[in-house]
This record gives sequence, structure tokens and C-alpha cells, in this order.
Amino acid sequence: MSLLGEVKRRKVFQVAAVYAVMAWLIIQIIDVVGDPLSLPEWLDTVVIVLLAVGFPVAVILAWAFELTPNGVIRTSSNTTPASASSKTGYREAHHSPRSIAVLPFANMSADPENEYFSDGMAEEVINALTQVKDLRVAARTSSFAFKTKTMDIAEIGQRLNVDIVLEGSVRKVGSRLRITAQLINVSDGYHLWSEQYDRELDDVFAIQDEIALAIVGKLKINLVPDEKARLVKKQTVNLAAHEAYLKGRYFWNQRGPALKRAVDLFQLALAEDDNYAAAYAGLADSYALLGFYGYFPPNDVMPKAKEAAQRALEIDEKLAEAHSSLGFIHTIFDWDWESASREFERALELNPNYSPARYWRINLLITQGRMEEAISELRRSLEYDPLSMYMQAFLGILLLMGKKYRQASEQLQKALELDPNYFIARASLGVAYFFQGRAEEGILEIQQAIDLSDRDEWPMSSLGIVYAASGDQSRSREILMELEQRARDEYVSAIHIAAIHAQLGEKDEAFEWLERAYEERCALLFTVDSGTFYAPFDSLKADPRYRDLLRRIGLKDGE
Repeated sequence: MSLLGEVKRRKVFQVAAVYAVMAWLIIQIIDVVGDPLSLPEWLDTVVIVLLAVGFPVAVILAWAFELTPNGVIRTSSNTTPASASSKTGYREAHHSPRSIAVLPFANMSADPENEYFSDGMAEEVINALTQVKDLRVAARTSSFAFKTKTMDIAEIGQRLNVDIVLEGSVRKVGSRLRITAQLINVSDGYHLWSEQYDRELDDVFAIQDEIALAIVGKLKINLVPDEKARLVKKQTVNLAAHEAYLKGRYFWNQRGPALKRAVDLFQLALAEDDNYAAAYAGLADSYALLGFYGYFPPNDVMPKAKEAAQRALEIDEKLAEAHSSLGFIHTIFDWDWESASREFERALELNPNYSPARYWRINLLITQGRMEEAISELRRSLEYDPLSMYMQAFLGILLLMGKKYRQASEQLQKALELDPNYFIARASLGVAYFFQGRAEEGILEIQQAIDLSDRDEWPMSSLGIVYAASGDQSRSREILMELEQRARDEYVSAIHIAAIHAQLGEKDEAFEWLERAYEERCALLFTVDSGTFYAPFDSLKADPRYRDLLRRIGLKDGE
């Protein structure tokens, strides 16, 4: 019956019937026109033989291929009949998709602060599904881009390049939960599966497992034992620790100053369960980004990030998030490229869908001078995470570093379409405009970035560089003086100040601040020879002090 059902699904009987009818018609036509056209008698025999030989060929092709609106494609062996119905009464998909987007679950609770919980539920399902190697899962940042938007499922599927969408809602009242989830086929809008869970709050772990397993089951994906174990693996059974962890990830995803709040929440989770590997990984991610973006001196926070990542791996060596964190720390702080490469490879081996590992690894390619490869890798990463403003902006910055100014400005505009307030993208766009000869537009963009960021050092440094490059040394020095004054009272990444001095042609001062950046283990120093600051350090490259700096960092050109 299984073989018969597969033959029916592949429409082999339909093709055979159509072929037989067409063959009969051809024979009849030959018979009717044979005499009037004086066709040779042997032609009937040749046609019948050819049609007989063609029959098994047609059957084989019907089994192997199918005609779709997108052309002829190979038939999947894991699809289900379009006419089949599930026990819930919904129509099954006409094919078995291998890509899915999990949209943020709607918070149906009266308390808006429960937003972290509904977001966390969706994110936990995403994290579980990324463990399945035969399933491509849209990254969290892209799926969550639709959080405040009302959009047709078909359009969401098209923008995320997925076949299936999971949406749901969470109502949390006291210790009671009501969670609904539904799986929708993008091509026709039919529901493949729907379920409602009315449970106690402490059943949340079981609900997450049930949803993930139901999705895998509906998509007819056969899990190997190791995949199933990772899919339903619980990092903690402590409900208070889990809630603190969800809140931590909620703030971590906001970036910026919210990272400080994320640190507090991950520490709270660990106070509840000091064996919670995922919370250690979250803590490592938060400390690492606080150092990377310059909110704290790297020497203060990066060792804490490294310690947290290593502790996570002591608890769970197969946690991709912790390997990814450690790879990032080895890249931006330890300048240990070999160890970084090993950690990123391990992270992607464990979870090929883990988006941060993909784009953090690109920093490692930059250190090796493999800029074109870095750009290509980032473009591939955007297939998983097309609506991530961070990755769209990162690609624009890479193009800017490669002096591809027009391409960079076009790319950075895409990032700003996703978030007009992302000041790093706006400052970088201003620089791209400037080097295209659009100085006035460029300066206006950078000034807007300064206003958006409350005078963050990144856009401030960009404006100082641009003023110096345009010959306006007076305004460039005003910015330089402000940053140097701030550096006496608070942490300011020394490389930002060094870049302005270099652009002004003040080599000794530039090297003084570069040396300070080296002592601080400045998180951006690994890019000094790749053009992150566009051009300023080119004027230093002939100086022996520059080559010595590269040697100490461990960059290729310093060898």
C-alpha cells in the first residue's frame, strides 16, 4: 500500500493514462492519413514500436520528476499527497518543505512585560529546530522583523525564502499557560497542523519539546538519535532560572546599553541554577559585545566572557553557542586565529543554522586579509538571516573597507530600511557618500548618526576623519579634543582617536594612541590593517612602528 500510494502521489498513473490516450490518437491519425498521403505500410509498425518503447521512459520520468510553476524539478521522496488530511481536519502540504520560519509568538497576556516570555518561547523553538540538519531555519533576527507588522503569510515566506511558517500566541496568567501554535504552508495558506496547550507554567519545557517534535513529524524528517536528543535537550529544569534566561536573551537581542541588563539577568539565572550552560553562554555573549562595542574596557569584560564560555563548555561540550562565543573572543581579544577557527568550525558542525557563528566567523576572515571571501561568506549568511539589520550593515561596512563606495552605500541603505535609527550603519553610509564625492550629504548623515547615538565615539570618529580628509582641520580637531577629554573620564576606544590623528598626518600621536589601544586589547584593533577606518592608517604603513604593531597582534602582514 505504501508503494501504491507513492505511485499515486507521483502521478505515475495519470501520466501513463495520458500517454496511452495520446498514443492511441497518434495511431488513429496515422491510420486515417496513411492512404491519402501515400505513407509506407511499415510506418505503422515503426510508430507502434516507438510508442511502446517510449511508454516505460514516460513512466520513469513521471516517477523521477514533476512539473511545477517553477519548472521541472526532481520529485522528493518525502512528500505527502495534497488530498491527505490530518486528524485536525487541515489539508496537508503537497510537498515536504525543508525550510521554516518561526514568527514571534503574540503576547496575549494582560501584562506587556510578559513580552519576553512569548518572544522566548518562539526563540526556544527556533533553537531546537536549528539542531535538525535537514531543515533550514530562518534566523531569529529575520523572523522577528515581522513582530509589529501585519503581513500576508505568502509575502513573509517569500521575503524569508521559506516554505513553512510557524506562528503562535502565549497567554500567561499566574501559573497558568495557554499556548497556541499553527504550522502554515506558504504556497497555499493551508494549515498543516494546529494545537492548543493549556498547562501549568512548569510544563513549559514539555510544551517546547512537543511543538518542535510535532513540526519535525509533520515535515516527515527522519531524525538520527543524536539529533533527537539535541532537539529535546533541557538546559535546566529550574523555572526561575529559565525565566531569567529568557529575559536575558530578550535584552541581549536589543544590543546597545540593554546588554548591561542582559548581564544581570544571566547572572540571576545562574544564581538559580549554577549548572545552566546556556545561561553561561548568554553571559559570555553579553560581556563580549559590551567589550566589542566599547561600553567597557575589553581588559575588564573579555576575561569574564572567556571564563563564562569555558564554563558553559565544561557543562555541555556540544553547546554551539558557547563554541561560537569562544571563537569570537579568540578573534577580537586573544588574537588567537587558530583557536578561533577551531571553535567556529566546532560551532557550525554542531549547529549549521546558528547565525551568530556564521557572521562572527567573518571577523576571522578579515584578520587573514581574505576580504572577498568574507564578503561572499556574509552574502551566504544573509540567506539564513535576510532581514538582520546588523548583517546587512556589516556587509556594507565590508564593502566600505574594500573601497567599493557605491556598492557600500547601496548596501547600507538596505540596512537603514530595516532600522533608520541604526547609527553605525548611518555613520558608515555618510563615509561612503563622502568618498563618492558627496561630501555635504555624507557629513549630514554622520551628524545624524551622532545625534541618534548620543555622541557615540564611532560616528564622532567618522566625522573627525571626514573633516580631516576634506581639509577642515579646525572641525576635525574639535572632535578630537572632545574624544580625548572624554577618554580621561570614561572609556573611549583608543583606536577611534588614533584614526583621526592619522588622518591629520600626526603620526607620533597616532602611534601613541595605537599603542594604548594595544594595551587595552581594543576589540577593533584586529581590523587595523583591513580598512575598518577607511583609509587613515594607510599613511602609517611605511613606518617600522606599524609593522611592529602588526607583528605583536599576529596579523599576516606583520610577519
